[in-house]
Amino acid sequence: MPTPHYKRVREFMQKVGQTIPEEPEIPDAHTRTLRAKLILEEALETIEALGVHVAAGRGDVEVQLTSDGTELTFEATKEVDLEGVVDGCADISVVTVGTLISFGIDDEPVLEEVDAANLRKFEPGSYMREDGKWIKPPDWQPPDIVGVIDSMRTSDLATG
Repeated sequence: MPTPHYKRVREFMQKVGQTIPEEPEIPDAHTRTLRAKLILEEALETIEALGVHVAAGRGDVEVQLTSDGTELTFEATKEVDLEGVVDGCADISVVTVGTLISFGIDDEPVLEEVDAANLRKFEPGSYMREDGKWIKPPDWQPPDIVGVIDSMRTSDLATG
């Protein structure tokens, strides 16, 4: 069962003519590119509102931003724009839930699975490093995202 937020975002997407699949699928390249642009734009606006400067690159050399290997620097150097932070967080939620919708994924089961995995990070054997990063316990298991997606396919087929 999707959250009320999901339902509102879905209604918005329907009104602007975006494709909304009924079951999990990979959208076309145009849709994936749109979702990526929206997520990054909203994230950067929120970071700016937090008063944080982010830099990537080496002089005039273009650096591809990836989740591993790209070194980013973050420095809180500006005044915080509270309204901008709150608006940015809400917009990030809209574009990320919209991305789930464009993939035919219901948000609630995914959020439940990820939240449960995050809370398991505090079980015995976990600790905080000197730099403030929380280290998971040795037997920690990541969220079963594939299982959640598969259950949506099974449910959709059973009710369709």
